[in-house]
Amino acid sequence: MTVKSNKENSKKELVIITGMSGAGKSETMDFFEDRGYFCIDNFPINLFQYFNEIFLSDGKRDKIAVVIDIRDKEFVKEFIKQLKFIQDQKIKYTIIYLDASTNVLLSRYELSRRKHPLNMYETLIKNIEEERKLIKDFKLKANIVIDTSKTTVKQFHEILSREFEGDTAKLSINVTSFGYKYGIPLDAHLMFDLRFLPNPYYIDSLRSKTGNHKDVYNYVMNLDESKEFYIKLYDMLVYLIPKYEADGKAHLRIAIGCSGGQHRSVAFVNKLVEDLSGEFKYKITKFHREVGSKKKI
Repeated sequence: MTVKSNKENSKKELVIITGMSGAGKSETMDFFEDRGYFCIDNFPINLFQYFNEIFLSDGKRDKIAVVIDIRDKEFVKEFIKQLKFIQDQKIKYTIIYLDASTNVLLSRYELSRRKHPLNMYETLIKNIEEERKLIKDFKLKANIVIDTSKTTVKQFHEILSREFEGDTAKLSINVTSFGYKYGIPLDAHLMFDLRFLPNPYYIDSLRSKTGNHKDVYNYVMNLDESKEFYIKLYDMLVYLIPKYEADGKAHLRIAIGCSGGQHRSVAFVNKLVEDLSGEFKYKITKFHREVGSKKKI
């Protein structure tokens, strides 16, 4: 077997897409295909050891995306073994783990009328729960975790674009606003709850607006409680962010939540992104999960 030099391999890019079945792997493949990646669905993991010969020997195929579906415990063990081979060959790789809540996955399967690929149990929910147990350790190994439960196709592609296009800063940071009534983001590293602050929803002139509107923003950020908490939150993030980079993190997701994800959390995220962008040279983006279109993946 001919193996390319580590120096040459370091110029290659491999994206491994895994996670829960029904969480958006097909949409992810569409994204990478549109950007010139050589894409392979249901990639056999025992072929990783021949990756250089089969794919990377062609100079035109320097960007490859593969989908890995988990079928059983032995599959998980073999994947971890093959992942070590890729690491030893110094091939640059990124693991994307796609997640979604069990209720959302159930709904998607019922709409598509597809069988679950695990197919170990008679009921769909049992198969989903078993798959989540089988691949729970993969989430810890992933470079990028994306929760698609409340994400539209457009928003999902925007998240991927932030991670794979444009600025190549060492650490990329995303700050997301969300509403607790719609569920917490499963991909957040840090999460903060603003529900203790007075809610603009109960002010008639502000109810239909969001934290993107100046009058709502001013109301939220000028509260005494907001001023006190923001100082503490900002100081903590300024302290923590360099620690995450020193630990080797490539991506950091900070989630700020309130009841509906429209007012308080949106205002705080806008303020944080503005101030953190002035503090650091990292790539810092924002995402308002509950604001805008609700067409789901």
